[in-house]
Amino acid sequence: MQVLVLPENKDINYIKTVQEVKRFFADFLRFRVITGLSQKPFIESNGLLETPHFGSVAFSARHNIELIKEARLLVQRYTEMLNQMDDLYRKILIECYVEKEKDIAVMMSLPYEIAQFKRIKRRAVLELATIMGILVRK
Repeated sequence: MQVLVLPENKDINYIKTVQEVKRFFADFLRFRVITGLSQKPFIESNGLLETPHFGSVAFSARHNIELIKEARLLVQRYTEMLNQMDDLYRKILIECYVEKEKDIAVMMSLPYEIAQFKRIKRRAVLELATIMGILVRK
């Protein structure tokens, strides 16, 4: 496991970073649809996202083959990156930004108080943003 050094909190524009993370997940879901997968990824019993298995390219006449191949590559890379994250971080991010659950609903499924949950979610967002290169600084 890699050690990730996050920048100082005072250097981060957290609100814009959250907007970029939301955009990342919207793109991830859109790319899954383009590749012929279901929009939302299946979460396996071990907590990891399913490994994407792509069918033939012939199903879609409205997308060109290069676009589908590029989307497949991105879906595979994004899935691998998400699967390398801490289990708790991945669970929170998937439930908040893919399943679109409210924070309180996600918090109720976890053994944390609201303040602790917010700190964990913030760390998860910042870690994903740092890994993906979408962290917004002030």
